[in-house]
Amino acid sequence: MRLISALLFASSAVLALGAAAQTRIYCCDDAKGRKVCGDFLPTECQGRAYEERDNRGFVSKNVEAPLTAEQQARREAEQLKKEEQKKKAAEERRRTLALLSTYSSEKDINSARDRALAELNKTMKQSQQRLEEANKKKKKLDTDKEFYKGKAVPEQVKAEIRDNEKEIKAQQAAVDAKLKEMEDVRTRFAEEKKRYLELTGKKPLEVAPAPAAAPAPEPAAAPEPAAAAAPAAQAPGKPAERK
Repeated sequence: MRLISALLFASSAVLALGAAAQTRIYCCDDAKGRKVCGDFLPTECQGRAYEERDNRGFVSKNVEAPLTAEQQARREAEQLKKEEQKKKAAEERRRTLALLSTYSSEKDINSARDRALAELNKTMKQSQQRLEEANKKKKKLDTDKEFYKGKAVPEQVKAEIRDNEKEIKAQQAAVDAKLKEMEDVRTRFAEEKKRYLELTGKKPLEVAPAPAAAPAPEPAAAPEPAAAAAPAAQAPGKPAERK
C-alpha cells in the first residue's frame, strides 16, 4: 500500500513539474504603454506585439503585431524587389560566364558579328530582289489599268493588283525588319565587346586608318586637229562619180 502511495505521489510530482515546465506567460504593452501579462494572451494584447516567457521569466519568443494592409503591401513589394534583384544578379553572372567561355579575344567577337551580319544581309538581299520584281510588276499592272481607263477593269486584273500590293508591303516589311535586326546585332555585339574588355582588362584593338583617297585623274587633253581633213566618206548606195 505504501508502495502504491509513493508511486502516486511521484507521478503527481512529475506531472506538476511538467506542467510548471510548460507554463507560458504572455506579456505586452497596452495602448497606454503599461505592461500587461497573463498565463493566456490578455485581451489588451490582441492585435499587438507580445512576448512569450517561460516559467522562469525568460523571453522565449517574440510575436510581431499583425501588419496593416498598407504594411503588408509594402512588405510584399520589398520582397518582390529583392527577388527581382536576385534574378537580375543571377542573369548577369550567367551572361558573364557565357561571354568569357564563348570568346577568347576581341577578334572572336568581331568575327561572330560579321558572320551574323552576313547571314542577315543575304536574307535581306533576297527580299530586296523580290521587292524589285514586285515593283516591276506594279508598273506593268499600272499600264494595264490605264488601258481600261473609262472602262470596267476585269476581275482578274483587279485580283493581280491586290496581290501585287500585298507582295510589295510584305517584302518591304521584310527588308525593314532585316535592317532593324542588323542594327540590333551591331548594338548587341558592341555591348558584348565593351563588357568583355571590362571583364578581361584588355585594351581594344586599334582601328586601322582608312586608306587615303587616290587623287582624281586629270582630264585628258583634247586631241589636236589633223593637218588635213580626211575626205568625207561617200554615202552608201551612191555610185562614184566618173571623170
